[in-house]
Amino acid sequence: MIWLILLLGFILRLISLNQSLWLDEAINTLAVKNYSLVDLVTQYARADFHPPGWFILLWFWTKRFGYSEIAVRIPPVIFGLLTIWTTYLIGKKLVSKRVGMVAALLISINPLHIYYSQEARMYALATLAVTVNILLLLKLVKGEKLNLIFLILGNIFVLLSDYIAYFIFPAQLVFLLFYKKEFLKKWFIALFWAFLLGVWWLPTFLGQLDVGSSASANLPTWKFVVGAFDFKTLPLTFVKFIIGRISLVDKTLYAVILIPVCSLFAFLLYRGVKSINDFPKKLLIIWLIIPPLLATAISFALPVYNYFRVLFVLPAFIILVSLGILSFRKWQKLFLISIVLIELFCSMVYLTNPSYQREDWKEMVNFLRDKQALVLFESSGTLPPFDYYAKGELNAKGALKDFPAKSPDEVIDLDNSGDVYLVNYLVEISDQNRLVAKKLTELGYKQVDIKNFTGVGFVYHYVK
Repeated sequence: MIWLILLLGFILRLISLNQSLWLDEAINTLAVKNYSLVDLVTQYARADFHPPGWFILLWFWTKRFGYSEIAVRIPPVIFGLLTIWTTYLIGKKLVSKRVGMVAALLISINPLHIYYSQEARMYALATLAVTVNILLLLKLVKGEKLNLIFLILGNIFVLLSDYIAYFIFPAQLVFLLFYKKEFLKKWFIALFWAFLLGVWWLPTFLGQLDVGSSASANLPTWKFVVGAFDFKTLPLTFVKFIIGRISLVDKTLYAVILIPVCSLFAFLLYRGVKSINDFPKKLLIIWLIIPPLLATAISFALPVYNYFRVLFVLPAFIILVSLGILSFRKWQKLFLISIVLIELFCSMVYLTNPSYQREDWKEMVNFLRDKQALVLFESSGTLPPFDYYAKGELNAKGALKDFPAKSPDEVIDLDNSGDVYLVNYLVEISDQNRLVAKKLTELGYKQVDIKNFTGVGFVYHYVK
């Protein structure tokens, strides 16, 4: 049965896998293409606030399999499938094979997990790393034979994946302090050696903190994009765990649909928590709650919390919901079918509707390719996803001398008699006063057309 679930998860994660790369994916892809491995780790990584695991893995992978959308997304697909498997093993070890099966089924069709199993970033890797780490911890506290080397390797796996995933360690500490103190020593030793083996990364991490603090200070709106504190973040995380990335323009209708759906999941989550009556299962609650709370607290000082950054607690959420479903005797099938239909519906909406998918730079570049015009960006240069698809074949440049622009003097010379296409991407961060558009108007340009591309936003056509 588990193999059929894995097959279902694999098929779902292949649908629309060749959708356009978005900004961060393109940045990573061009970085592993253009940097040597040493420069990737020592130079590029300083400006990307993540550990080196994903970058190193992607560098080796692309050297063998290329840089296409599908090629760079296959590793997250693999991580996603392995997470389904480890979720099954955790559910089986904690409760029963049946709980493991239901949890594996639900995470295999979960829309948010599918989304990030298709993204060429580190979030699927971090989720797998944490589930493997939790599985090893369970083996430890259940008294199973476990070599210290495996605990150390499991910790290193987390340390290499994503910084927010580190919050699983305080969660484990709380669990051990309250329920299994006799295993604290072995756990501490394994964590100590893992950190000691990773101390070479500390100078780069400190450099990343410096870059992140400077960006947060100089770009006030940017910090809210990447994860500054917001009261809506925690409830939004719960919602996204259920429906993934889909949304509706009509927020009233959106709320009308969400309230019964979220209420159903909340009820099953409550039933799942209520059914927990022995110490290992309490790890699920600690795993689910503590990392998001810590990320929320940190986000007051450093913008780090977004719901996808805590994707690694999703398996705990799924297992608890599975426990809730199986806590019923008469209504098990009804609740299971209802949850499966909701999750499949949300997943298929994302997989089949391009408006819920990633920034469509591919379509935008295809649109501009046959235009004899200058393409301008609200930036100090062109942007990586544009470069990835344009391959240097279009006349394009950044319209700003500095980022962000604060005065008209920071806009480049635009006295050109030809057509201009102005890409509005990230204008709220880079050019809040729309200085580029104002300068074009002052020079006699007239806006004649607007095109909207999913995720990228508006592209304005100016003629003179």
